[in-house]
Amino acid sequence: MQSNHHHDPIPEPPSHQEVARDALSRYQEIGSRYWIWVAIFATLTFLGVIAFVVRLSEGMDDRKDWGYLIGTMAFLLTTFAATPIVSAGLRLTKAHFRRPFTRIAELNALSGIIILIILIPALQTLPDSLTDPEKRVPDLWFNFPLGAPDVWQYVGVGTMVLAGLALLHFIALPDLAAARDHLQPSWRQRLVSALSLGWIGNLRAWKMQYLGVLTFGAIYLMSYPLVQTMFSSDFHASQVPGLKDAIFPATVTLVGLQGAVATLIVFMFVLRQTGGYANYIGTDQFWSLSKPLLAFSLLWFYFWWASFLTFWYGRTDGEVNVLQLLFLGPYREVFMASLFLNFLGPMLALIWNPVRKSVWGPTLVAVFILIGSWLNMMRIYVSASSVPDSELGNHYLHEVPSGMLMPNLGDLMMSVGAISASALIFLLASKVIPVISIWEIGEGLRLVKVRRFYGRWVRVIAKSH
Repeated sequence: MQSNHHHDPIPEPPSHQEVARDALSRYQEIGSRYWIWVAIFATLTFLGVIAFVVRLSEGMDDRKDWGYLIGTMAFLLTTFAATPIVSAGLRLTKAHFRRPFTRIAELNALSGIIILIILIPALQTLPDSLTDPEKRVPDLWFNFPLGAPDVWQYVGVGTMVLAGLALLHFIALPDLAAARDHLQPSWRQRLVSALSLGWIGNLRAWKMQYLGVLTFGAIYLMSYPLVQTMFSSDFHASQVPGLKDAIFPATVTLVGLQGAVATLIVFMFVLRQTGGYANYIGTDQFWSLSKPLLAFSLLWFYFWWASFLTFWYGRTDGEVNVLQLLFLGPYREVFMASLFLNFLGPMLALIWNPVRKSVWGPTLVAVFILIGSWLNMMRIYVSASSVPDSELGNHYLHEVPSGMLMPNLGDLMMSVGAISASALIFLLASKVIPVISIWEIGEGLRLVKVRRFYGRWVRVIAKSH
């Protein structure tokens, strides 16, 4: 039940038909501002591809040359690719406030295509000790004979990507059908018509859609932690001798949940301010998402502290060197920046209700978190790539690299290019699949009534099925 602080009547919510007309008119429109952003992201993506080709021409023998690309892949995995989890989780809990932004989260599943593409060269940078059974170091696979780690990395990431695309398609079917009937005959209308699969919205179709959403949502929820576990093991834990952190896969999964909420908030803000969706994405959505954002920020510190204490109180030679490499040595400033941006800053800001209950407050915190997440992923994966091959296979790290691997222009171009590619694919897809889930908002409107309660007008929301 949502109350009004004034005695004035609350206007009745719009009808489903009014929402559909408004959302489809915004979806149909492709203005000059849209093409400007497409051109910007396409240019940055192209520059990233050029930097990758130049780096590839220099060879793939030195892992240090690819640390920032691996870190960028990890960043995409803990931000863009994690946002469908927010949609699936809120749908399972039947949260009403999710309806205006679930499609935004699901469209970001397309970033998995970028991750899958980057994974192909990334696997070629793994040291021989991770792929040669005669030189095998302690890792996740224990000399597993069936193509580990390459085959199973492809299987894990591929499963996650396909589940995300299938989830997006099943959820968007009713809106694709509405767009099919709304658009004028064109190549765009023909594409949308093909994707709608002849949807007619009968009872059998809705049951199949509901089953598909549940199935592929569950697969995505299960495959995401698996992908994080395999990725962090092969590209980080196995390359840092003496790193014995049993909860690290859970830590990077938690970091992904924080990054997912932060990414979703930033996308919501941009669409609200520039896309004309302020009538759908209001303060309630930002306020509601700021609460799990605060919770994940506190858990960020808890999981880091639980891992840090093990090494701090153990103080063996190997553990001291791991502390030096990851926290207290060449990457100390990067870690301190991440500690502030991912934990201390969000905590100090979001404990205040006026900050949480606003549009700008959670958005500003989300931007800080995304910057901190980028720095954190670079610290984790670039530091691992800086460990010499001669150290791999040892029980502990004998010598800490003397300095931080600073990014050069090519590293920055590849990182910005990969992130821009994820934003570009979202922009392009938003003109094929409506960025607002029209059928879910319509479903929610049927649950809302305005009633008078003790001299005040209140908006009563019924419990959904």
